[in-house]
Amino acid sequence: MKVLIAGSTDDVEDIMSSILLEEGYDCVFVKDSKEVIDNIYVEQPDVIILDILLSNPSSLEILSQLKSAPSTRGIPVILIASKRSRLKLVKGYELGAYDYISRPFFKQEILSRIKNITFACDRIKELEKLLDRDYLTGLYNRRFFMERFLEEIAWSVRYKEPLSLMMLDIDFFKRINDTYGHGCGDEILKQISSALLSVLRAEDIVARYGGEEFIILLPNTSAEGAITAAEKLRATVQNRTFVCKDSNNGDMRLSVTISIGVTIYNGETELSPDRLIGQADGALYSAKESGRNRVVVYKGT
Repeated sequence: MKVLIAGSTDDVEDIMSSILLEEGYDCVFVKDSKEVIDNIYVEQPDVIILDILLSNPSSLEILSQLKSAPSTRGIPVILIASKRSRLKLVKGYELGAYDYISRPFFKQEILSRIKNITFACDRIKELEKLLDRDYLTGLYNRRFFMERFLEEIAWSVRYKEPLSLMMLDIDFFKRINDTYGHGCGDEILKQISSALLSVLRAEDIVARYGGEEFIILLPNTSAEGAITAAEKLRATVQNRTFVCKDSNNGDMRLSVTISIGVTIYNGETELSPDRLIGQADGALYSAKESGRNRVVVYKGT
């Protein structure tokens, strides 16, 4: 488990490292408040320990930003506080902090609070997985995707950050089902899902949209980044050998290709999710009409 620790003094790093590293935790230490957010996006920690004494920006400003961003709001935050910082601690709870560790530090308290938070989060994730995942592929389902899509559009509008959307379809999938059976088709869907996840970033959101269609959201991604990612996805699938198990004929090895439609949203004008999905779907249609196994970017009308 990875723990990111943002401390205002050397004793935070010294004491936390001696306690957590000894227990087998993977620790990342940050002293500069200005670097906390960037490190969180890079490191993708499971838990964040935030010193309430941080300033410029303050720990509460950092916490507020974490809890307002869709990609980081689910990471549990533990505050380091003392008796003199009770008012800040109350404000921290209001902003979404999960728990706190008191100064002076006590080893068993630190370990107990981290273990409790990870146990609770693991149970929550198991329940969320039942509600948010596609039963066959393990990817997010359409309902969850649409919820996150609305959040990411709002974030893009607020901060004028680009947002890219892909619609992806397996070429000639009906032929696979008709020739090799639906069991083989299901295996292809699962293996395609695995291939997509192997290429995409942790912050990207990929869902099964329906049948053999997938939808992918790339936060803070420009046209250049989206096209690069789409081409990498297409090439990864094209160069992969897909295997379907057959009790009578042994393993069947198949070549599969995908077509991808891409649209870019710059956050400057408000567009509905349906409008953006329509743009990506139109580009996908063009990709299939122009020969399949290719990427087409929506150009507008």
